[in-house]
Amino acid sequence: MNIQGAATTQNSANAAAAPAVSKTMGKEDFLRLFTTQLKAQDPLNPMDSTQFTAQLAQFSSLEQLTNINTSLANMVSSQYSLQNVMATGMIGKEVQLANDEVHAVTGILFANNSTQLSLDNGTTIALGDIKSIIGGN
Repeated sequence: MNIQGAATTQNSANAAAAPAVSKTMGKEDFLRLFTTQLKAQDPLNPMDSTQFTAQLAQFSSLEQLTNINTSLANMVSSQYSLQNVMATGMIGKEVQLANDEVHAVTGILFANNSTQLSLDNGTTIALGDIKSIIGGN
């Protein structure tokens, strides 16, 4: 009976089932590393205060940039939603295009964070291609 082979097979199965380890450092990782560094320092020769302050400032800056990034992503998402609501109100209205053609809006297409209007001539255009809204029902 080969017990060594069975144990190796079991360990291989567990390794395959283990989740992938992230290679990026998050806020919790930084704080854990920072507190470990403070605990391990020599009390007779503590860390330089400027170095300590610089690390805290870097952490604070990183946290604020992460918050700004999240806020910008939410704002972009809201902008797409508002654009889509505006586009639905254009169904049945006539629009003048940049080339001065006039067409009725018959539908809307939403794809890849882009809103396209379907026109009565079978074409689709971006909202930015509209020169003016003439009216309609």
